[in-house]
Amino acid sequence: MELMMFNKNSKLTPLKALRYSKKLWFICLLLAQICFVGYLILGYGVTSMTTGLSGWNRLNNTAYVANDTTGNLMYAVHVLFAVVMILGGSLQLIEKLRAKYKTFHRYNGRVFVVLACSISFAGMYLMIVRGTVGNTLMHALTMFGGLVVIISSLFAVKTARARNFNAHKTWAIRLYLAANGVLFFRLLIFAWFLVFGSLGVDSKTFTGPAVLAVSLCSYLIPLFIAELVRYAEQTNHKFITIGTACLMAFISVVFLIGLFGVTLANWYPAIIA
Repeated sequence: MELMMFNKNSKLTPLKALRYSKKLWFICLLLAQICFVGYLILGYGVTSMTTGLSGWNRLNNTAYVANDTTGNLMYAVHVLFAVVMILGGSLQLIEKLRAKYKTFHRYNGRVFVVLACSISFAGMYLMIVRGTVGNTLMHALTMFGGLVVIISSLFAVKTARARNFNAHKTWAIRLYLAANGVLFFRLLIFAWFLVFGSLGVDSKTFTGPAVLAVSLCSYLIPLFIAELVRYAEQTNHKFITIGTACLMAFISVVFLIGLFGVTLANWYPAIIA
């Protein structure tokens, strides 16, 4: 028996509910991206001018290493390109912009691909050379995200040149999700902290089942959810479509909780310190 709100006479169909939930998810992510970009600009940009490059370490203790010109340059590229890539990538997903400004969409997409790949290479280099928090499995998931960015970029460009726009859209979404993996991780881990505290997290080594679960939900699970959404848009099984819409709405709420947590506990204090 179908839910009454989703019967044939209802204005809100399962497919419309899914579309609304996707828009809600995108708006929540876009808000988080704007805050993240603000943190990067004010945190790293202002710090560079006031205290020099060594001041980066108050934001990330492996950001600046004395006498490591290559590593410091890689980190600068990683941050600077991220500022441009994050918001530029979101513009690619706005349907009205794609339809009205096709030339901008094409060239912005090329910029996004170059920046996303550059950031991934720089991030993997820094992880290998300087290391980071977490265990080997967490590092592997982060590396996996970087590889997905590179592979998706290649196929996104290939399918666009072949004018296979359906396949291009699929690979572009995979690229977008993988490129935002680091932001997903920040939002999800702080949402976890707000709801569950340090449960499942070893604060000294930043490992534990909760950290692993958040890593999976940041770099791997979004790709499966994207496939679920694509299937839910095409299937005749209304409960799958409704369930997917509820899942997207739930993720949106989690993003907002995480954004509140990471802004108050990390980004804002780092900027005003």
